[in-house]
Amino acid sequence: MKAIHAREDAAEMYTILRTANCIKRYDSISHQLLAELAVAIATNGEVVGGNNRGSDVLSPSYGKIEVKSRILGTDGPFPRVSLKPHNLDKSDWIAAVRWTRDFEFHDAIALPKSAAQGLFAGRLSEGKVAHVAWQTWIAAPGAESLASRVRTALSTLS
Repeated sequence: MKAIHAREDAAEMYTILRTANCIKRYDSISHQLLAELAVAIATNGEVVGGNNRGSDVLSPSYGKIEVKSRILGTDGPFPRVSLKPHNLDKSDWIAAVRWTRDFEFHDAIALPKSAAQGLFAGRLSEGKVAHVAWQTWIAAPGAESLASRVRTALSTLS
């Protein structure tokens, strides 16, 4: 049911996120859902949502994808990907999406679970969030850029 409205919903969210000053001022988490929709469209998947499920998108070619969204400059001088243990346990891939402060798309890099497990090994503890530097994330073996597919998905929304 959600897939029918994915493009319409993503177009509306994309317009709002890029033009609403209140979101720029308060850094609303709404960019997370836009990232999930963009990854779903880019991977021919569907947003399944719900934080308790451990993954955000179900894709025929990638399986369960956990989507992490960050706004450049909001994680200090060391850009990173943050993850909780249950997100890694319940997903096949982890996609990290980055936006500018004006909510322009910046980048999207996905890692298979096996590669992500190696990066987070020894850093994850129950209930805690572990961080991996963005440069380490994008250089990891198996890293796959989704950037061109996400850009294409976003460009078809207007």
